[in-house]
Amino acid sequence: MISKFSFSTAASVFILCNVIGTTALYAQNTEEPDYSGEEIVVIGADMRGAVITEVPPVIELSEADIASFGASSVEDLLDAISSQTSSSRGRGSGRPIVLINGQRTSGFREIRDLPPEAIRTVQVFPEELALQYGYRPDQRVINFILKDNYTGFSGELEYGVPTRGGRASSEVETTFTQIGENSRLNINLEWQNNSEITESERDIIQVAAGDLVNLGDFRTLAAPSDNVELNANYSRTFGNGMSLSLNGDYIYDKSRSLLGLPSGNLTVAGDPLFRYFEQYGPLRRTQETNTAQAGLTLNGRLSDWRWTLTSDYTREQVDTTTNRSGDISALQAAIDAGTADPLAADFGSLLGVLVTDEARSIDQTITNLATISGSLLNLPSGTVTTTLRGGYNREDLDGRDSTGGIITNSSLGRDDLNIGVNIDIPLADENIDVSEAIGKLSINGNIGYNQLSDFGGLVEFGFGLNWEPFDGFTITASAIGDEAAPSIAQLGDPVIITPDVTIFDFTNGETVLAAITTGGNFNLPSERQRDIKLAVNYQPEWLDGMRFLAEYFRNSSSNVASSFPLLTPEIEAAFPGRVTRDTAGRLIAIDQRPVNYSAVNSERLRYGFDFSKRFGVRRGGPPGRPGGGRPAGARPAEAPPSQGEAPASRRPPGTEGTPAPNAEAGAGPGGRPGGRRAGGRPPGGRWQFSAYHSITLDDRILIRPGVEELDLLNGSATGSTGGSPRHEFEINGGWFNNGIGFRINGEHQSATRVNGGLAGSDLRFSDLTTLNLRMFINLDDRGNLTQKFKFLKGSRIALRIDNIFDDIQDVRDSSGLIPLSYQPGFVDPIGRYIEIDFRKRF
Repeated sequence: MISKFSFSTAASVFILCNVIGTTALYAQNTEEPDYSGEEIVVIGADMRGAVITEVPPVIELSEADIASFGASSVEDLLDAISSQTSSSRGRGSGRPIVLINGQRTSGFREIRDLPPEAIRTVQVFPEELALQYGYRPDQRVINFILKDNYTGFSGELEYGVPTRGGRASSEVETTFTQIGENSRLNINLEWQNNSEITESERDIIQVAAGDLVNLGDFRTLAAPSDNVELNANYSRTFGNGMSLSLNGDYIYDKSRSLLGLPSGNLTVAGDPLFRYFEQYGPLRRTQETNTAQAGLTLNGRLSDWRWTLTSDYTREQVDTTTNRSGDISALQAAIDAGTADPLAADFGSLLGVLVTDEARSIDQTITNLATISGSLLNLPSGTVTTTLRGGYNREDLDGRDSTGGIITNSSLGRDDLNIGVNIDIPLADENIDVSEAIGKLSINGNIGYNQLSDFGGLVEFGFGLNWEPFDGFTITASAIGDEAAPSIAQLGDPVIITPDVTIFDFTNGETVLAAITTGGNFNLPSERQRDIKLAVNYQPEWLDGMRFLAEYFRNSSSNVASSFPLLTPEIEAAFPGRVTRDTAGRLIAIDQRPVNYSAVNSERLRYGFDFSKRFGVRRGGPPGRPGGGRPAGARPAEAPPSQGEAPASRRPPGTEGTPAPNAEAGAGPGGRPGGRRAGGRPPGGRWQFSAYHSITLDDRILIRPGVEELDLLNGSATGSTGGSPRHEFEINGGWFNNGIGFRINGEHQSATRVNGGLAGSDLRFSDLTTLNLRMFINLDDRGNLTQKFKFLKGSRIALRIDNIFDDIQDVRDSSGLIPLSYQPGFVDPIGRYIEIDFRKRF
């Protein structure tokens, strides 16, 4: 890239020496020559792996910034910056698009386990960049620029427990990474174990019959589990510029739950008797999941156009076995004949053995997508870019369940042929007269078509506007329409019945044990979505490191497939066939397979700020200018990029004067004081803080015409945690210096309520505040400690505390009492959680 500038003599020399760092230039020119009136041509190279775009990143993290988060992997890093990377249509699906060195990947798992030490720079781009990669403009784009040469092997040990005891979590993880000039290899192996939490360990109050048999010893609030995962990635770039990436992943997961004791309703002398039977021990559920995944990505160029082919295959098999109570008819007959004691502990063969239900589902998915993007034509305002995409997807779901001796087989398949086109048109950018008058302005649009073998044709479309009236202030608006079919899992998951689940019955104002049916629903229609989003983003030049954001969402949907909602009287009236009651009106069973809503409408406003600063960094520069500041009167954009630094036009406003992401921050001649530490990390510290407030303006559900609309802000609910909170707050902050860092993140939501059916059955859900803390120390940065203890070289110790205040949502009825099904142990069995982590790089 070539840029031309005209400067005064002194400004020219100072800028060239400061950015390029060539102090020898001064030695060769003891007297400043006169360059007045001449042009200076500066040649700078794009950072390898940078996204080639005129869209500036929202944030850009250097190596020092990445180190300040104390993350162990890319997944941890994304969690730490989620408030700055999440973006959605207000539907809570805001996972960003992930690139590696400016190129698409086959999936998130391709980069998930990379160590932070292998990353040179992280660039977070706004939603409009998604168009260039074949996506709709409702997801942010994160580009991970990797180091050219890196080899590392690390091991990590984690152990955590709740402060209330009753559970332990252990994890062992190893990662090998090798990055060369033209290849990359990453292998990650992880094992995790979680022990159980029983109801007795959380002092859960049982119903009278459960108290007699210590039922809490035979029911788990958190099931014990084991998880093993192997993830491997290989990538290679060829001489013609084409690159190939391969990925393979295998996950094994097994959990074992206790569902209580077998039970039954007996009749003794004409009176009912409900009791538990200890003869066969507790009811159990075991679930094993085997998941295998493979992915392939090809990237290349065709003249000035960039093309990508991605292919991904996933096979997930889930096997579930569930115990249910056995037959009690022989026992009842013996009691009627007077030959059996109904209160005995062991009834021998009179009590039927436990019944075991089995279910298996095999879900196989193949996803293929081809995209090509480039410049369509040149306008006075700039270049019109477009992306064409086409793909074929196939999903097969085979299920088999055996319930009560009845075997049911199901098989569903779906073919999905899809095409689409995205376009971005600048209206005011390079046409200087117009852009100076109104700023930068562009519009974008997309349209797509999916032909599903089971639902026919579905159309998606969207259009948006991006306006930057002046530097650092951006306004975006978008409207999106979509038709979406329910997943085949929602349609055809195997039916599973779970006995004796603790449920609060709003109709009678009591807690009961009911049988819950889950699975698929073949009668779900396709959904229609219409969304509007408006956003304002401001990065003031007068306050470097500050960013203000405000977003407004309005979502409208019809024919919405949803999980079965909380059983309030409103829901029971709308779905009477899903609820079973005995002759006395007591709730005994709920069919919780997915349901369909006629219409769902919501509005939300989110606003807040991010503020970050670096400190303790001595900027390098030529002799006579300590700290390497800019010459008086020089603008940041006039400084040419240093080697490996992104051009100023691609850097976010307010960061033009910061060190290059891969440059030695503050390095002086020879890399002496002001350069990198002996451990390889740039010097200096960093602090960051962000705060956001979300206000739900409206949240309504119409189940079907003729049924009263649910107002989730005023007493209606679809989930077990109450209605929608009107206010939600989130904070995130951290501080890092000299190898020591800490981070906090917190969330707060306002109180809600649910209107019950009888007087006194209303529920009040308290507000909830959760604050998490993470502290860590990099031992390499702590003096000569690692010289005395060689084993600690390359080590980091971290302490994590989740839910510091052990805050658990308090649920009470109109009398001020806590319903049995909303005891704190049910609401949050974990509570405050402490974990110690030791990580070592070899």
